[in-house]
Amino acid sequence: MIENPGKGNEDEKRWKCVLGEDIFQKGPLKEFGGPNVLEEFEELRKLTKDLIIGQSIPTMAMRPGSSALVPLLRYFPTLVKLIQQGPELTGTFEPYMDGPKFVVKDQWLRDWLDALAFSLSGLPASRTAAAAMAFVLDDMHREGAALDYPRGGLGTVIDALVRGLEQGKNGSKLNLRNHVESIDFNDDVTKATGLTLRGGKKVFAKEGVICNAPLWALKNLLKDDTAKDKLDNYLGEDKGDRSPRQTWVASEEGSFIHKSRPTVVDQSKKEEDEKDSLLYDCDTAEMTGSFLHLHVAIDAKGLDLSKMEAHYTVMDRGLGGDKSIAIDGVADGPCGELNMIALSNPCVIDKTLAPEGYMVLHAYGAGNEPYHVWEGMERNSPEYQELKEERSQVLWRAMESIIPDIRERVVLDMVGSPITHERFLRRPRGTYGAATEDYLKDGSTPISNFVLAGDGIFPGIGVPAVAISGASAANAFINPFQQWQCLDSLNL
Repeated sequence: MIENPGKGNEDEKRWKCVLGEDIFQKGPLKEFGGPNVLEEFEELRKLTKDLIIGQSIPTMAMRPGSSALVPLLRYFPTLVKLIQQGPELTGTFEPYMDGPKFVVKDQWLRDWLDALAFSLSGLPASRTAAAAMAFVLDDMHREGAALDYPRGGLGTVIDALVRGLEQGKNGSKLNLRNHVESIDFNDDVTKATGLTLRGGKKVFAKEGVICNAPLWALKNLLKDDTAKDKLDNYLGEDKGDRSPRQTWVASEEGSFIHKSRPTVVDQSKKEEDEKDSLLYDCDTAEMTGSFLHLHVAIDAKGLDLSKMEAHYTVMDRGLGGDKSIAIDGVADGPCGELNMIALSNPCVIDKTLAPEGYMVLHAYGAGNEPYHVWEGMERNSPEYQELKEERSQVLWRAMESIIPDIRERVVLDMVGSPITHERFLRRPRGTYGAATEDYLKDGSTPISNFVLAGDGIFPGIGVPAVAISGASAANAFINPFQQWQCLDSLNL
């Protein structure tokens, strides 16, 4: 962790967060926290331990819809404990941050938990999934804890997922660069029949359709008005405002993050109807912030990689933010605009990622770059290039905190903005993903062979979480007893 880098600030701090049993407690927690912080931290870990009991249930046991419990009966003792957790299991961490379950009083610990949460969800701890927070609190501080890094970079994880998709004798294939215009249904909209691609080509479904498009894009893929009405529970056009909630608030003073779930602007739609309309829930789901990226390739001559870390977290204004800054009364903090910067330095552990004598680095703000700063800009305009240069200075500062002369070493640098995210990743407003409170409980829809997956479905954002929703969606196309047999064959 590097706090307040490169500003001639005597408050600059550099410290390590080493994983493992009691290491964090005896290190930074003891050094920076208050007199009671150790007891507070351990009590919090103890109270949240039961929230992670579900990790013993394998991903392949998940399925959406009314039959979801059937394969879980294989793990009956664990299932009983999960049911006993009630709504807390799928809720946010707020009861453990601000009561009634527990109140985190130590300010340094609150800031640290907010920083951890923000890296998971783009939201503060009180609005991040309780189960995810509990897992991190347990996993980071157990004996043998480690951060995994895929050799060959994240692309190897994607390659592995593709191999899983294409394995077997069915001739399955991942088709890229095939823009989907619409999801198609039969005449009475009881079944999804396939897809229509740009140019008119049809792809026919043998079993059904799984859609992993962002929640807010679903409506645009439904060209059939009957299908749209069915997924909207026939609510008609007088449903009130359908704009998505926004995590980030724009004001004349700057941007700040909602501390609680924002409401829809127009509340004319009845609350009981809202719960019944899948499309309404998708359209109005809260969007977290976007990303700002800086990718660089540099001449590494004279640099000693053995003295560097593979990953840094740089808090540009300190872990607790700049206390002199308040926007519309909201104080700066760990989740403040472009405060927390992640810096990946992967060549430290995998030199194959760059030619000999060179290094690649990636600095980014994840979920803390508001889209509205960029809204309406033309990608090829001078104003856009100037804004990229201006906004990326915080990322350059992060890189300079470990390689002071990095700008002189650059052979290639690329800045990615929220507009880049929106364009290349098809993410509306470049969003990180949906807010925790607006995750759909599962991927089921009123049309039996049309299933949703992705980071808008519980358990939410992140490759592992999305893999769970994807496996659950796939299991929807076999009956629970076939799934049970599959689990038998896998010894799960």
